[in-house]
Amino acid sequence: MSNTVSILDVIASPWESVQELIRSECNDYFGLTILEAVGFEGICDGYAMLTVPDELRQNWINTHYSAIFRKAFSSVFGSAFKDYRIRQVAPSGSVPEVKLSAPAAPVLPPVVRTQPKARAARPKLKLYAGYTFEKFIEGSCNSTAYKACKAVSENPGDPGLNPLFVYGKSGLGKTHLLQSIAASIQKTKPQANVVYCHAFDFLRDATAVAKALKLKTGNVRELAQAFQNKYENCDILLLDDVQLIEKGITTQERLAILIRHLRSQGKQVVISCDRHPSKFNRAVDEADFKAKANAGVPCISSKLLAPLDSCVAVGLDEPDLNTRMRLIQQKSIDIPFVDRDREEIYRFLSIPPRQNFRVIEGLLVTLGAMNDLCQQNLDLQTVKRLLSTNETSSTGEVTPKSISEVVAAEFGVDMVVLASKRQDLKASLPRKVAMYLCREMTTESLANVGAMFNRDYATVIAAIQSLKKQMDKDADLKQKVQDIQYLLEA
Repeated sequence: MSNTVSILDVIASPWESVQELIRSECNDYFGLTILEAVGFEGICDGYAMLTVPDELRQNWINTHYSAIFRKAFSSVFGSAFKDYRIRQVAPSGSVPEVKLSAPAAPVLPPVVRTQPKARAARPKLKLYAGYTFEKFIEGSCNSTAYKACKAVSENPGDPGLNPLFVYGKSGLGKTHLLQSIAASIQKTKPQANVVYCHAFDFLRDATAVAKALKLKTGNVRELAQAFQNKYENCDILLLDDVQLIEKGITTQERLAILIRHLRSQGKQVVISCDRHPSKFNRAVDEADFKAKANAGVPCISSKLLAPLDSCVAVGLDEPDLNTRMRLIQQKSIDIPFVDRDREEIYRFLSIPPRQNFRVIEGLLVTLGAMNDLCQQNLDLQTVKRLLSTNETSSTGEVTPKSISEVVAAEFGVDMVVLASKRQDLKASLPRKVAMYLCREMTTESLANVGAMFNRDYATVIAAIQSLKKQMDKDADLKQKVQDIQYLLEA
């Protein structure tokens, strides 16, 4: 049998098969960037004929990836493959994938073995002092995410939690958890190389390397080495807000390569995002990505979603009332709330729309600053007054209509029920509460309040008196009415 094998005799695309094998072995960023510029002209007399646009790529392949290339070609072509040969082709010229005529084989440059460079000094991470596990408020809304992150900090690289994907809306504690992992590992494993960065930082670094490579600037090697030192050589990568790279397909694919590389080395990857991977718009290929981008639809390429889909995903929900109150209690130690009003102040500060940790912390900072200026202890009324000038009301002026809307929502009934003839508890109790709050929070006459609920003056008085007696006996009901009032005042 002849040693000459035509590319046309191979089913499907052998070059694509070779590339996939090379990618599986070569996970570093710069190597895969180099691979993208390699062309394949076919097999001639047992030699795989490759093309590259410049000497940099030719030398890099020969000195770093020759064994990987030979292994991949042998796997696909078997005994028909002897070796590969590379020639340079100007970037402006067209490089066909298949050539039936055999090009002249250039003399291969000698393989040069380079000594590995010493690891660069590790930069000090910029972390918030208060973002530690000890200061994280755990509740039913975030318990799973908290425990998963704690486990990662104690045993980074555990296959059961690698990669870890932490998702949730802004302000629920994702950054706190990622920085807590970093702080904990730095304390217990000081020899570990931890990288915590924002997705924007990764986007900037990856884009700089890709741009330098495209323009053939003199600092390509320096940028590639810096990228490798920072990201590929780390032991733990903590990447915050990954959704910010939705518009860059090249950066997304670089991240996919990096995740696979670190995971294959047993190194820990933790990613945070504002949504679950399944909630991203998916682009099946580059053409689909560009079409959606041109239509103003941000999306994630299938190449990045593949490793993200295989992550262990843990979510953060909006904190419940008890968790919010515990947060306020912890963060307001230095604020001189009046003792008799302290619990009610905690409750007032924790009601919707203050359901976000970041919003609550911002309110406490505001109260602390205002207290420093006015030099007075803060009772409930003072807190309400101070915040009323700094918050935009979500409901506007309190009116019988707005009261009815909020009461109906809190009791889970339709507004129509409040004005209906129904007398069952699910209708009568919220109706009484609405009447009571209309009397307490507006200047409407009892007659007008009654008219709104299709009741007369005497019925409104009786309903209010009845509710007061119920609240005297039922502390939970009294608190629920108070919470609705706080909500309307917010």
